[in-house]
Amino acid sequence: MNNGLFWRRVCLGALLLCSICFSRPQTAATAQNYPSRLPYRFSNFVWWSDADLRAQLKSRIPGLSDEIAPGSADEGKVRDALTALLKAKQIVAEVQSEEPSSFALSAERAPGAPQPAIVFNIVSPRILVDKVVVPEDATGLADSVHQALARREGQRYSSGEDWSVEATAEEQLEAQGYLEATVSVTHDAPRPDGSRYLVNLLVSIIPGRQYRISSLSAGGGPLLPSRDLSPSFSSKPGDIAGAGVFGSAPADLRAYYWRYGYADVQTPVSKDLDRKNATVALRLNVVPGPLYHVRSLTIQNLSAEQESKARALLGLKPGDVFDQLAITNLYHKIPADPLLAGYGFTFSPKEDKAAAVVDLTLDFYKKGRDSSITFR
Repeated sequence: MNNGLFWRRVCLGALLLCSICFSRPQTAATAQNYPSRLPYRFSNFVWWSDADLRAQLKSRIPGLSDEIAPGSADEGKVRDALTALLKAKQIVAEVQSEEPSSFALSAERAPGAPQPAIVFNIVSPRILVDKVVVPEDATGLADSVHQALARREGQRYSSGEDWSVEATAEEQLEAQGYLEATVSVTHDAPRPDGSRYLVNLLVSIIPGRQYRISSLSAGGGPLLPSRDLSPSFSSKPGDIAGAGVFGSAPADLRAYYWRYGYADVQTPVSKDLDRKNATVALRLNVVPGPLYHVRSLTIQNLSAEQESKARALLGLKPGDVFDQLAITNLYHKIPADPLLAGYGFTFSPKEDKAAAVVDLTLDFYKKGRDSSITFR
């Protein structure tokens, strides 16, 4: 999980026989860099397995491979063939295809997330998740796993979300020391329910062994190389290797590094597993990332006198190390200042990672309307 400052995890069509393609926004830059061919996948064609569906499409579309050109005749042929396959099952459907944005192609993906692809999707009839089914097992955690996944019930089904279901379930198991649990997700046969179809999500769990802590250690990174962080730990050797074993140490370290301009600091935990004895040595590390400075500071909607006071209270100016906590402290300072009492503000730190600088904008307003924080 990225703990940095700048990392903050369709329409309903009528029941008619048609197909639509969402096109990506085109600029000179995206047209030049956008791939000429992309893989494709299927979001909610729950009557077939992925392999079966690909085989049927390839039998209907000569020369079809596992990649197609975005916006091409092949993309349209796939939509039409999918529509025809549904019609053969007496399902009148609206099928769409959506191409990934240029941002999605270059953005960092969460572990396990599917690669960017052209996604074929049934818009109508709706395909919904009815129940999430988690079988009981020896861990006794089926109920907690189900509670973590229950929000998906009643939502649109998408196979592209299976990885997220698996990650959520694994997180619940890891929180209780099952560090090598594996989770897989399938669905049962679709069943009609009025004008829609329902499926159950079937969650299969292989928990593995429950691990206990053999040792706990933490490094303070370059700013706190010799700091003993163990008084902040909430667990000790012999305890279950569950969630939160380092207590407040990760949050304390991040706050300290934020104070000194390391806005992208991360505190990953390394694990050295002893599988024979089902124990694990855990170490908390600090990855500080770049040191950010303030490149510009813009304050809006104040008089010159008020702006001067706000700058003084903030204590940041261009060239300074970017201190996130200075912004937090400003929230607490302004109610006591006669010039700024009754004001709130939103802030928008816009980072330039290559230059390791931040352009900071504070937008003041009279209290009475909602505040917000914008990250770009």
